[in-house]
Amino acid sequence: MDTGDASYIKQLNRRILIEEIIKNISLSRSDLSRNTGLNKATISVQVNELINENIVIEKTEGESVSRGRKPILLEINGGAGYSVGIDIDEHSILLAFCDLKGELFHKTWVPLETIDFEEVMEQLMNHLTPAITQFNEQYKPIGLIGIGVGVHGIVSNENEIIYTPKQQWSRLHVENVLKETYNKPVYVDNNANLCVFAEQVYYEHIPDLFCITLYSGIGLGIINNHNIYRGYQGFAGEIGHMIVEPKGIPCPCGNKGCWELYASEKALKKQLNEKYPELSPQESIQQILEEGVDSEVLDYYLDYLSIGLNNIINIFNPEKIILNGAFINGHTDFINNLERKLTSKFNNYLQIRASFLGDNACALGGAAVALKNFFGVNMLNHVNYHYFKSDLLEI
Repeated sequence: MDTGDASYIKQLNRRILIEEIIKNISLSRSDLSRNTGLNKATISVQVNELINENIVIEKTEGESVSRGRKPILLEINGGAGYSVGIDIDEHSILLAFCDLKGELFHKTWVPLETIDFEEVMEQLMNHLTPAITQFNEQYKPIGLIGIGVGVHGIVSNENEIIYTPKQQWSRLHVENVLKETYNKPVYVDNNANLCVFAEQVYYEHIPDLFCITLYSGIGLGIINNHNIYRGYQGFAGEIGHMIVEPKGIPCPCGNKGCWELYASEKALKKQLNEKYPELSPQESIQQILEEGVDSEVLDYYLDYLSIGLNNIINIFNPEKIILNGAFINGHTDFINNLERKLTSKFNNYLQIRASFLGDNACALGGAAVALKNFFGVNMLNHVNYHYFKSDLLEI
């Protein structure tokens, strides 16, 4: 075996060990050996390096099963550093800060008064810079390890913003601006991709997962064999521009009758405002779902939502589909009504459910992508940590 082969094996073993430590939260060297099949000498060398790099720490916890020393447990050194996830939408930016164990410790919403790219970047950094300065002092010795950015539009495989329908941004580089300022790795992706990644990391550690975002447009994030599926140049998942009415409403994309013009929550809000002008959209939805009020508006909306969903299920045969929208999240009846409209005998899936992460998903996914790349792992699994089992996102 030559030097290159030895180096590759070492990196492979390191990745395996980090993934195992993250997944199990805390475990001993003996546990690592049993779980991975690596010998104790290899584990000892690798673990010592990770400890020296401040990535892993040792803890003595609990009572030993027999007389003698308590077991020494290994876990990720959460307080040594952190990542930042950023969700850039039309009217606001969400910043999410997660420690090295993936736990959200700070988030902030930044309202936007402009869609001008340079002004948005300036406003972003006006909030980001003091926060990074503060948290670099608290999370030592590593500090900031990277930044993940979600954009509501098409992003190429080279991190370039190709087009955003809301802001009309084209051929722009968030990555360059943030890299030059903070000198840390920056990863830019479509918001739906980051949403599905966050769902996989925190809730659904399965190899194939779909997440459909429904807020102002419709996006599809696809996890295929534990990786985000981006397509040929990174444009995959623009499912909102699937045509459901060939001679329908004109869309800014150039087509007519795109799915998101009928089945996004923006479209539903418009119809609800016309039908129930005295109520807010949330109040009207709540009344319809809780009081059983017959609503042509909701039925019309669910008809179109089910058409697109039926197409996705029949084309891809996903195991689980997560729907992420302000109306759907928290409303089981919404999902039940939708599933009743999926009548095709070809529909085959395990579960459709609402998101538990909601509008925090994109920023959390950005922070998680930065962590994954920092650790150099193939998979990031925080499911066993149970971070968001209730309303814990209000930080």
